[in-house]
Amino acid sequence: MSGFIPWLLVALCFVLGVASRSISDTFTVFVPALQDAFGASRSSVTVVYSFALLVGGTAAPIAGWILDRFGLRTLTVIGLLASASATASASVATEIWHLYLGLGVVMGFASAALSGVLSASLLGRWFPAQRLGVALAVAWSAAGVGSMITLPLAQHLVVTDGWRHAYVVFAVASAALLPLLLVLPWRRIAQGAPGLAPARATASAGPTVAEAVRDWPFWALTFSFAFTSLGIFALAPQVMVYLLERGLDGGYAARALAIAGFLTPLGMVGFSWLADRGGRRLAAILAYACSILGVGMLAMVRGPDDDVWLWLYVLLFGGSVGSRGPMISTLATLRYRGAHFGRIYGLIGVGMGLGGFLGAWIGGLLHDWTDGYDAVMIFAVASLLVATTMLGSEARARERLSR
Repeated sequence: MSGFIPWLLVALCFVLGVASRSISDTFTVFVPALQDAFGASRSSVTVVYSFALLVGGTAAPIAGWILDRFGLRTLTVIGLLASASATASASVATEIWHLYLGLGVVMGFASAALSGVLSASLLGRWFPAQRLGVALAVAWSAAGVGSMITLPLAQHLVVTDGWRHAYVVFAVASAALLPLLLVLPWRRIAQGAPGLAPARATASAGPTVAEAVRDWPFWALTFSFAFTSLGIFALAPQVMVYLLERGLDGGYAARALAIAGFLTPLGMVGFSWLADRGGRRLAAILAYACSILGVGMLAMVRGPDDDVWLWLYVLLFGGSVGSRGPMISTLATLRYRGAHFGRIYGLIGVGMGLGGFLGAWIGGLLHDWTDGYDAVMIFAVASLLVATTMLGSEARARERLSR
């Protein structure tokens, strides 16, 4: 296969990310229509997305086991079928629990199967260490970049044809990719690039799950995912309400957050490029510093005239919020490449799912208990500081191994 094949595989991971995570993230657009359709409260509807986040992380070991046991083709086909089935079932749902099962559990599994486990295993076979970070960052950016298309599309479909029709469209779009997955030369793809150690060279290649969990690097990466997600999701779901309560115009605040979303994939690629070229520990520390400073800038927004603080938050927090995922995936891939990588990475990914679920819940509790946002921001900063030490320790260890 020629030199452009690795980047075609990055594009494949990107498209599959859009077909799972980006479609899942359109749920916020559907919330008002689902409330009306089922006569449900806001919390009973939004918990659907919480389930998707939780399952998206905790199902990663299952996705890893499928990958290790049956291969890339099986994992991608099952994941895409799950995505199409989730949205198709939502289109015919008659009870709210149907959404919990379809858009929560099944779509959460689709995200687990078609995102981190897949991209880390697949791209780790085709990119050397000094280029892997950027490749993974592009794949990870699918959620943010794809949402620029799927969110407006979902809004248009809901308004013009109704929420059930919108989910039918997403189901058909996901299913349309199945023929491609069935005909791709997966056996050749799984062999990886010449000169790189293939992920499944032998039945005993690489560390086993038992060996991995007994060593500190496994827990450093797992806690990096967990505490990063705790810090981000404790705050992020409440930012829009925070800005509105401080008197900002809703449209202006929404545009600011949209620009923050646009900066996220740029930050993923930029910080991963720095990690590949300038040092993984330096990149990790800078990324966390930007996020923590961004929280500080948000705290300075006290009224509609605080534009400078708002846009500094957009730049610092928006530009760094998604950058740690590719870094953690790169370090996990470099350390655990082998026959058991899928299961090991899946277990590491549980930290992200649990952290996101608990972060959103704890952030809401802190706001309700204190009737304000100071405790939420302090908790977010503290979680990010812990994550900095976790990821920084493993990044420094990788740099020593590379010397």
